[in-house]
Amino acid sequence: MSHAFRFSLLFTLLLALAATPARAQDQQAFTFGSVETMAAKLAAEPYREPASVQGDMRQLSYDHYRALRAKPDTALWRDSKSLFHVEFFPAGFIYEKPVEISVVEDNKATPVAISPDQFDFSDTGLKELPKQVALAGFRVTYPINNPGKFDEIIAFLGASYFRAIGRGQVYGASARGLAIDTAIGRPEQFPTFRAFWLVKPADGASDLTVWALLDSPDATGAFSFVIHPGGRTTVDTHAVLYMRNDVQLLGIAPLTSMYFAGKASPPRDDYRPEIHDSDGLYMSTGAGERIWRPLSNPAALAISSFSDSNPKGFGLLQRERDFAQYQDSAANLQARPGLWIEPKDSWGDGEVRLVEIPSQSETNDNIVAFWVSRWPAHKGERKEYNYLLSALDDEAALSPLARVTATRAGAVPNAPKQRRIAVEFAGGELDGLAPEQPVEAAVSLSSGKVMRTYVEPLPSRKSWRLFIEFEPDGKNPVDMRASLGLRGQTLTETWSFVWRP
Repeated sequence: MSHAFRFSLLFTLLLALAATPARAQDQQAFTFGSVETMAAKLAAEPYREPASVQGDMRQLSYDHYRALRAKPDTALWRDSKSLFHVEFFPAGFIYEKPVEISVVEDNKATPVAISPDQFDFSDTGLKELPKQVALAGFRVTYPINNPGKFDEIIAFLGASYFRAIGRGQVYGASARGLAIDTAIGRPEQFPTFRAFWLVKPADGASDLTVWALLDSPDATGAFSFVIHPGGRTTVDTHAVLYMRNDVQLLGIAPLTSMYFAGKASPPRDDYRPEIHDSDGLYMSTGAGERIWRPLSNPAALAISSFSDSNPKGFGLLQRERDFAQYQDSAANLQARPGLWIEPKDSWGDGEVRLVEIPSQSETNDNIVAFWVSRWPAHKGERKEYNYLLSALDDEAALSPLARVTATRAGAVPNAPKQRRIAVEFAGGELDGLAPEQPVEAAVSLSSGKVMRTYVEPLPSRKSWRLFIEFEPDGKNPVDMRASLGLRGQTLTETWSFVWRP
């Protein structure tokens, strides 16, 4: 019995379990409730690791797998008036776990029929084409940039990872369905989407609904994603989670990105001034404070927690949009989207947790951010979360306050024990202030001693720069916070930064 067949058999059994509602007239209807039923039943059973594909497809290299593409004339819904087309990724390379993908039309779910003829294997280096293929995920295209040209807007591939982009953007940071036990000193679990259902959109519809079944050793889940492409592509997310076991750390709405080097730590021996997919964690607290934490590539694993109650939003953003700061015409880092999470209901007490992992290569996603409830997740519990994920490149709508545009660090001349931080703010009311205005700084440090702070206007840039000179105690990290104000009115978001010895 092949691995793909074994997985299909499991999927068929799950479908049968889901199709047994109380009323006879609903027996043929497949809805999101059916996916919820699957997740609940799955959580009540022991976890079974899905089998991996074997053979040449699994041995493909990174470059050869990237060269394997679906033929455009085989895209799902290509012959309809739908504004959405779907192409599929075959299982192979590191994407070795097959997933089941079905189409839902008129409340009926039909598995996608796939064959090797739907893919172009010419540049994969395979000596013999596979006789059958299993699927690992899919990508959705839509005429987002030009009428009649279908460009990729979202892709689901690998564990519970997915990436979304808006008009004029290129892929960068990723989202995940769920994070379990991330950076807590024990092996992390990577929950996987075991099955997807693509709800066929009406002709001309501007949104697409995708349902997904998630599984892991400690939790299962049913996810609904309603995708709205645009200048700011949004994914309306509804997640229903079932705990198979107690979970020590349950990360909700996790985001993953890459930060290799930036203004405070420019790269060595590289012509590019900055290298990152995101340059900061942004947070809008339940109390109304806006916080900006510049990212770093630390020497050792670094974990930061931002306690809050009912957060209004958080995300990993790419704030620097000037090509001159990247000088990378191939990667187009200035066009990477920021990913922003907005809870649609009350999430209670908890924290936004930021994990920064040391990385020696820009190919590694070494940044993770997610929400952690104050209350632990116990076996048998059902949890529900609703939030909006946005892929954006313009933060103006997120806050009227002036924003941090740069954080730079260096030594203080003739004072070897001291350090100097320069923080630049721009936007909001700062744009129209005369240089003579008495703008003041509010600065606090968790350890060490502030030696001097001062603020200077930069009229040519319509910005203001705050200098903080401090002397660390040599033992402890220094957690800093700062903002600018005028006559008692706060003009900027809160800058948050950690200097590590």
